[in-house]
Amino acid sequence: MTYVTIEAEIADGKLVPTEGTQLPERGRALVTLLPEAPHRTNWDAVEASLGVLRRPNLDSSAWQREVRAEWDRD
Repeated sequence: MTYVTIEAEIADGKLVPTEGTQLPERGRALVTLLPEAPHRTNWDAVEASLGVLRRPNLDSSAWQREVRAEWDRD
């Protein structure tokens, strides 16, 4: 058996596929409930994090030790 992922909405407690996909008469499923409002990525924070890693003179091993040391202080 192959696993298939579909997008669906819940209407009156029933799954309704959004793309007209036909559900089987019987089966098993794992359902992940998504928030109604879509997640918004904070791209400024992502770019700021990547900017640190893009420095040409960055010693990544030293940077990792520094970050881990911050975790140990908490």
